[in-house]
Amino acid sequence: MLLAGAALAAGAVVAAVLAVVLTRPESAPPQVLSTPTPTPSQQTVYAEGVVGAWQRINPLFAADNAADQDLARLVFAGLLRVGEDGRLLPDLAPLPEVGEDGRTYTFRLHRDLRWHDGAPVRSLDVAFTIDLIRAPDFQGDPRLREAWSGVDVRTPDLRTIIIRLPAPNAGFLARFATVGILPEHLLQGLDGAALFDAPFNARPVGAGPYRLDSVTSLEATLSANPRYHLGRPHIDVIVVRFLPDFAAARHALEQGEIDGIFLRQDLSQAQLDSLDAIEGVVHEDLQRAVSLVLYLNNGQAAYFRDPRVRTAISLALDRQTLVESALLGLGTASSSAIAPGTWAYDASLDSPPSDTELAIDLLEQAGWYRSPTKGVLVRQGSEFRLTIRTDNDPQHLALAREIARQLEPIGIRATVASTSFTVLHRDFLAPRTYDAALAGWDQGPDPDPYLAWHSSQIVHPGSNVANYGSIVIDALLERGRTTSDVLIRLDAYQQIQELWSREAPSVILAYPLIRYVRSTTVTAPPFGVLFNPADRFLNVHLWRIG
Repeated sequence: MLLAGAALAAGAVVAAVLAVVLTRPESAPPQVLSTPTPTPSQQTVYAEGVVGAWQRINPLFAADNAADQDLARLVFAGLLRVGEDGRLLPDLAPLPEVGEDGRTYTFRLHRDLRWHDGAPVRSLDVAFTIDLIRAPDFQGDPRLREAWSGVDVRTPDLRTIIIRLPAPNAGFLARFATVGILPEHLLQGLDGAALFDAPFNARPVGAGPYRLDSVTSLEATLSANPRYHLGRPHIDVIVVRFLPDFAAARHALEQGEIDGIFLRQDLSQAQLDSLDAIEGVVHEDLQRAVSLVLYLNNGQAAYFRDPRVRTAISLALDRQTLVESALLGLGTASSSAIAPGTWAYDASLDSPPSDTELAIDLLEQAGWYRSPTKGVLVRQGSEFRLTIRTDNDPQHLALAREIARQLEPIGIRATVASTSFTVLHRDFLAPRTYDAALAGWDQGPDPDPYLAWHSSQIVHPGSNVANYGSIVIDALLERGRTTSDVLIRLDAYQQIQELWSREAPSVILAYPLIRYVRSTTVTAPPFGVLFNPADRFLNVHLWRIG
């Protein structure tokens, strides 16, 4: 999905149909059912500040609100989870059995699953949740409803769910089988519109690691679920404090009122320095599967139809300098269409070093020669001058300007023009009326980049805004998304990475990082790649204090 600058940090929902890695189902995870609840004086408490306010603590409506995403992730559980590198992990059920047709998945819920109120979790709850999503008056993300609309869902018994897709789609489970499941016994009879305004959204009952005790406009308090199917969380109480801005979050951390802050917004150097000055905290910079892309309009015959020109631009750019100067170091420099840190990524095929001499040679092969008087490249009387379009996000503007500066030594003169993201998309990207454009692409938890680069997506509303088409790339994309065989998919995506350096459909620049600041007393397993900012709570049940 193409993203505006603010959406890069906020973690907008992925538009791409995401693929999945399937392994053999795991055995049921351990349940901690008899651990005594600590007395208040013994309880461990972790308080985290988030910028924003809650609206509806319901996984079906959380996509557009960061605080809701965080709380829904703590309270609810889905059939599956997405691991640190994009592989699927069990949640309410082990990984499913896959039918020979490649489109039928059979889930069997773990035994003795319980909602926070003690009622049993049943297959009927899963079917009920899917029916709510498919309701004509569903008020949540329309892409969620569209994905489930043609899917056959059956529940032959209280533990078994059979999901049959209209056609093989390796990305379906990672994208849609991770949605939080709702309790039918508390919501039965509500239609889509009634659910949107139901009191349940302020007093939710889930089956996740934490249950909501209270929520106000200032904070939410959650306690460890003693029956959590992955094991009772080690931290007894989590407090999520809602704060208006960075200054309030930093002050609360400095004063010891909270133990951590998760900073989705872009930070200035002064803000980064002020965080470094706080004692007793450490920070981790967590990468998302969001890429910053310099889109090159392959339909622009004057410049970018020739792959040698596109490759030359990629070679002319020093990505690490781009990250340091425009992103203040908060980014992973990369030229890969497959996100670093994910299961299909091959580091040996990423980040060719800047090579201006080779770039100039390729441009000469394409017929571009430097004017001896003006210093700009010229071909058949035309100068190589272009406009880089972007939105008004300060980091995007800084990045575009640094790109223009780095292109000047090879004879390309680029100017930068910015506008709102709405206008950028409506007037330039959607109609493909641009030379080059800087925007973000949120790939989500799977390497499948079909929607971004397959030739079928060139025509609007497809997302192949670069107008790129390749029979070979198309075949590899199709192979990767229509099989659940891990080795076949891995081979397809590695071949795409190999071809990318020669074809350069556009120029991948970097994958931004999000800063997570927490007290030194808090320990947690490695976070890996965040496919959604709320993914930092993937293993929250394993966090410890002290």
